[in-house]
Amino acid sequence: MTKKKRIVLACFLIMIIVMLMSSTGFMVRAAVFVHSPKCAMTMEYEIRDGENNKTQLCVITKNAPVEEATQGVLTTWIIYHVGPFKYVKYYGEV
Repeated sequence: MTKKKRIVLACFLIMIIVMLMSSTGFMVRAAVFVHSPKCAMTMEYEIRDGENNKTQLCVITKNAPVEEATQGVLTTWIIYHVGPFKYVKYYGEV
């Protein structure tokens, strides 16, 4: 593979990653996937307003993952907006 093809391929992959990281649905499912791949594919959720304009809450309404250590149901996740990107982590119970 020539150097030019590698550069084009790398740019294409970076563009795809940027597009996926700016998608709320993808980032929520990616965060839940770490805890339960099955739940990430079959869950249903609602997006609600967060504490400020840079956050949102995601409440899983169907097929929420269960934490193995405590057997707690992980239903509420927080979405941080950093420019065009989103970062999702477990928030706790509201």
